[in-house]
Amino acid sequence: MTNDIRGRRLSSDPLAMQILTDCIHQGYNDKKIQQRLLHECGHKWDIDTIRRRRRSMGVIKAPGQAIDPDIINTPVLTIPPPGLSDNEKAEWFRGQFKKTHLYKTIKRQFEPEEVIMYLEDFGLLCCQFEDIVISEFMQIDDFLKHRILVDRQLILVRTLQREITDLQLWFIEHPNKENEDKDMARFRIMQQRQLDDKHKCLRDINDRYDSLVKERQKIYNSLAATRKDRLDELKGGKETFFDLVTKLQHSQIERDRQGHFAELMKLAAEDLKKEWRQPVDFPDGDTEPIIMDDKTNFGD
Repeated sequence: MTNDIRGRRLSSDPLAMQILTDCIHQGYNDKKIQQRLLHECGHKWDIDTIRRRRRSMGVIKAPGQAIDPDIINTPVLTIPPPGLSDNEKAEWFRGQFKKTHLYKTIKRQFEPEEVIMYLEDFGLLCCQFEDIVISEFMQIDDFLKHRILVDRQLILVRTLQREITDLQLWFIEHPNKENEDKDMARFRIMQQRQLDDKHKCLRDINDRYDSLVKERQKIYNSLAATRKDRLDELKGGKETFFDLVTKLQHSQIERDRQGHFAELMKLAAEDLKKEWRQPVDFPDGDTEPIIMDDKTNFGD
């Protein structure tokens, strides 16, 4: 739990979590983090609350040592804070991914615009799953990389098709003549060879595209199957406690519904406590409250 004594949850406050992350990267200790949170959020979270939240983010330090921001270098595979919209969840997943060594890797592997596309799709795809395990994380990574490779093939197809069109237009504008000089004839042969080579390259790219699409579909189906198997394992084929946990993880509607029921039960319990603190006539003739504490009405 990350609640302080006054009940305000640190992990549910986006501003506070952003400040906490910034403080970690700046090497603040827990006391300085607490002071900054108080200054910028107007709320003083307990040191233990800050420490637990920091450790849950993968940053663990020995007493007296400064926080090393480079420790945040592994996938943070946790469930996003409750109450976030779909866009906020997607951005949360992107932020988590940027803390990993994999983010540095894809920046070396792909062009900047491809990295942007990877992050955009990563956040949206993770929103379908929320509680991601390592096997699913790697499948998502493979799926998105395949998508980038597919897009590259499509870009190559467009580029080659334009070059082929330009060559075809040249042949239309320069028809073969009987009295054509040798230099023009050699150039025409060279142009024809280029056209043939580009047609061959286009066929190869289309074959490569088809292969990548099939492989990407296999990865996506495998990811969906992994998710289904894990949910079935949790459910066990019956309506159990784990079935409820699964619904709570994957449905905001179910969380709101169960929260409403919990609040009603809390109100009913409070009403029952009030009634039991009033004097009651027992079969043996005694009259006294069932619950006797500091809130009990003992009368005179």
